[in-house]
This record gives sequence, structure tokens and C-alpha cells, in this order.
Amino acid sequence: MSAPDTAPAAPGSRPARLGLIGHGRLGAVHARNVAACPDAELAAVCDTEPAALAAAAAEHDVPVTTDLDAFLALPFDGVVIASSTQAHAGHILAAARAGKAIFVEKPVCLTLRDTDQVLQEVVDAGVPFQIGFQRRWDSRYLHAKRIIDSGDIGEPVLFKAHGRDPNASNPANWGLDRNGGLFLNCAIHDFDAARFLLGREVRGVTATGAALVHKGLRDKGDIDTCSTTLHLDGDAMALTEWSRYATYGYDIAMEVVGTEGMVQFGSERDRAVLVRRPARDGASVFEIFGDAYRDSVEAFAASLVNGTPASPGVEDARTALHIALAARRSFETGRSVPVEALPPLTRGGLACPPARRGMHPPEVLARRQDGHAGNGAYPRPDDGRTAVPLADGGG
Repeated sequence: MSAPDTAPAAPGSRPARLGLIGHGRLGAVHARNVAACPDAELAAVCDTEPAALAAAAAEHDVPVTTDLDAFLALPFDGVVIASSTQAHAGHILAAARAGKAIFVEKPVCLTLRDTDQVLQEVVDAGVPFQIGFQRRWDSRYLHAKRIIDSGDIGEPVLFKAHGRDPNASNPANWGLDRNGGLFLNCAIHDFDAARFLLGREVRGVTATGAALVHKGLRDKGDIDTCSTTLHLDGDAMALTEWSRYATYGYDIAMEVVGTEGMVQFGSERDRAVLVRRPARDGASVFEIFGDAYRDSVEAFAASLVNGTPASPGVEDARTALHIALAARRSFETGRSVPVEALPPLTRGGLACPPARRGMHPPEVLARRQDGHAGNGAYPRPDDGRTAVPLADGGG
């Protein structure tokens, strides 16, 4: 494996050179978006599966490797991490220690403690960081944000949204320890969108849910349907609903009601009675948010080229997870849960007390975003300088 011997770019001097970790379904989308971005070029791809690497090399003609250390030693500016949730921590730490800017899909980790340990290293390393909340770069949400901020609908007081996924993923990937469950894996997007659109912070959460269709989720402590009420600063509320059995296709809708009007998009409203039936060719998340995935990566590349802060950043990643964990706790206890403001991470600060010997964030598995796994060696989150060999199947 070889690559041009070039030094990292100075702001504005040339397109940002980006490497990709995880060439699965979402990773392949990110690779194409990077390759097509005027402010970026795809420099290399790292994955544990030969078939994934072969596909990346054939489509993009870039260096590919299963060796994470060799990949990060290449002279590119930033990394797009599209591995599965369990692998995020190790990949983020390795990239930060290599001095690479980081774009990563949510969540960083599955607990706030682990998340803060990882992001403290990112802050201390001083590398740009962007979390993949693509709704913030979706044209519909941005249009709604401009309307809200203009005052056209008065004071925004109520946010409502739903997200409906066509499936609950491969049962082999079920489990709160694998993807965080419905609140952390799906509803977290609308928790972040509520903060973004209303410009306010969440102070309390009440959530409920059930496994209505995919009943096997009950054995994993997870659900396929949830409803969450968020109480925000300034006498505002957000109502969100998520489910994972929309056989008619991926479906989202959002509205914000203000004291002098409202803004909405999504399913047809008006006065029609709408029936949507199961469809083999129903919309996927990549169709609904294709442009947003592209624009979020382009914004990351532009921030590196122009030397401007990446967004949404470290604190947005922490806060959204904090809210999602509170929602899951509310569901589990049947009680409303307060959401305390998090002190921001500062360079040289200590995000949390040192872990006791033998404690560490979830073990890193070399899995891609679509759940497939392969062999390889990646660093543990608590010791990114040692390799953890993976057995066949990756766990």
C-alpha cells in the first residue's frame, strides 16, 4: 500500500484529503460523497473485510488496507468513521492520537462516562471533530431553522417529529450493548433536532415504549416503538415518536408550532386521508437523507479547508447522548428524569474520575455500520496503543 508523500494541508491551500474507516452500506455512501466533494479527495480506505476493500479499490482507485496503524500513518488530513457503534471509541482515539480530524457517526459510545473519556482525548489533541447528525445539514431542517430564527412564527414553543424505519436490523445485532437500543440509535436524532431548531436546552424527559412487532427485542431489553416528551428551557416542549416497522418505507415528519404560526414538512397533511401500504421499493434512509449525508461530509471538508470549527461538535455529541440515556432511564423506571446541564470538556480537563483497574469502555469490535464483521486488530478505548486481535466473526 502506498500513497503520495504529501504533508497535511494548510487552511485554504488545497482540498482536504480524507480517509474512510468502514466501507459498509453507509461507508460506501460516505466514500462516494467524499470523492465527489469539491473541497475533498478520498485518500484511503480501511476495513477488515477483503470484499469491502476490493469494492472500494475498484470504485475509487485508492489505497486500501486492513491495518489501522498503517492507514493512520498515511498523510491525509481527516478520517470519516463509518464503523459500527462498538468500534467507534477505538477508532476515534486512534485517529485523535494520529492527529487526524474526525467525522464519526453517532453515538461516540453507549455511556456518558465512556463518551467523555474518549472525547476528552479529542479535545486534548486539538483535532477538529464532527458528529454525524445529518439532520442539521438537511435542506428541510435548515429552511425550517431560518424561518424559526426569523421570528415569522413567533416564539417557538412546541416541536413534534416522528421517525419510522422499515426494519429493526439484523437480530444478530440486537442488544443495548451493541447499538444502544431505540433511544440511542434512532430517537437521538430528533432529540438533537429539537435542540437545534428551538435553540434551547432539554431539562427533563419522560418516555415510554414497547416491542409491538419485533417481540424478540424484549429479551434484549429493547423496543421497536417509543414516544418521548422533552421539556426545554423557556417553556417549550418537544414530542417525538420512533418505530422500526414502517413496511411502506423510511418516513420522517417534523413541525414546530410558534405563538404566531407553524412550520412543518414530511407526510402529506392538508385535508387528504392518506393510506400507505407495504412496498418492496419503499424509500430508504439513504433516499430520504441522501443530500444531507453529502452536505454533512462537505461541511466537514470545508471546515478543514477553511480552518473553521466543525459542527455539530463534541458538546452536541455529549448532550444528545445525555438526553437519550435519560429517555431510556425514564422508559425503564416509568418516571420523568431530569436532565442536568453538562459542564463542557476543556483542553487539559478531566472529564470523569480515572477508571478503576480492569474497567474500560466497551471493547472495540471491527464491525462496519451494516453489522458485518471481519478479522483484524484494533486498539482498545482505554489503551489505544495495544492491539486486540479479533476471532472469526468479530464477536
